[in-house]
Amino acid sequence: MAEFVLDDARLWVGDGTSLDGHVVVRDGSIGAVERGRYRGGLEVISLGGAALSPGMIDLMVLGGFGLSILRDDVRQIARQYLRYGVTAMQCCIGTLPWEAMKQVAANVQQARADQADAGRSQVLGLYLEGPFQHPRLTGASLAAHALPPSLDNVERVLTELGEAVTMINVSPGTEGDAQAVRRLAQAGKVVTMAHSNAPAERVVACVENGTSGLGHAFNNNNGAMKEGGVQQPTLEHVALLDERVRFLHLICDGTHVDPWLIRLMLRCRGVEALCLVTDGNQRMGCPDGPFVWDDGQRMYKKDGVCRIEGSNGLAGSATLLPQMFRNLVRFTGLAPERAIQAVTLNPARSLGLEERMGLIAPGRRADLVAWDQDLRVQRVWLSGRACAQVHDLEEVPA
Repeated sequence: MAEFVLDDARLWVGDGTSLDGHVVVRDGSIGAVERGRYRGGLEVISLGGAALSPGMIDLMVLGGFGLSILRDDVRQIARQYLRYGVTAMQCCIGTLPWEAMKQVAANVQQARADQADAGRSQVLGLYLEGPFQHPRLTGASLAAHALPPSLDNVERVLTELGEAVTMINVSPGTEGDAQAVRRLAQAGKVVTMAHSNAPAERVVACVENGTSGLGHAFNNNNGAMKEGGVQQPTLEHVALLDERVRFLHLICDGTHVDPWLIRLMLRCRGVEALCLVTDGNQRMGCPDGPFVWDDGQRMYKKDGVCRIEGSNGLAGSATLLPQMFRNLVRFTGLAPERAIQAVTLNPARSLGLEERMGLIAPGRRADLVAWDQDLRVQRVWLSGRACAQVHDLEEVPA
């Protein structure tokens, strides 16, 4: 049984607390967490006072490093992402033709079933942001492939894609929304809401039936108007006030959501409700420049953001998760040991995995990240095995 100690560390536990201490790793799991320096006889790896956190978890990965979850082996994306301290990832797709969705689900399920490779992030499953989107609010996705969340369509998803699917969006205001939410929640899927300008009562009806997450906050609609030009509440307003919406996804690249709105989310719900997500497509981790997305649309990446050529509309982020963590610290003033919760314990809890990952605590997987004083990833361990290559390219903004 492999057993060693990570000593002389500032432990960012993952729940907002921190302590100076050490971690005992036993056979891929955390065996003990103790204050102070280690005094026993096990092999010791000194971190020299560096911060040590749980491994990061990204809930929205459409691709990265020049690879796509539709066209390419998902395991190759996961292998690249591990080098940045992301030890677990959930794949994500928007609205695609049905056969393409089936192909993605098969790719993800293959990677999910094959967890023997210790050299890559764990693939947790698939987040279906489509097909149950409002057809006029699909964003960069293809509106032609949006489907109403009828019970027939829901059963088709559960039957043909369901094994891979861990999380699914149902846009409030689409026909059959609340019934679909209830059926999907009963089937054990985590249900989110995004891509909708539904009135508050329709949003609340979905929450009452099991919607527990808000997809990419403040990137869903511009806010509908009632008669007389009165502003109508959005998904975000409901989620900021209704704590049954347990987790709020946030693309924290500095472009998708203004820092003032990020601070508003923090003030209303606290860091305990935030899950930073990349919504990262195939250009994440790649140089700026033009590219063609899976659905044939021509896009370009610049300054960590992807846009559609011609319209200049946002088409997902290309900013890596460690940089989003740094941004959260910079935008809000949160201490790193508190901000780290938004990329570790919170996403784990959102999927019901908090007993396995997301926390430096006995019994959890020894997925760990060491950080330098500039909040750059320094070292990575997956199930107690050191990652041979660590590569945090993103620069800390001046």
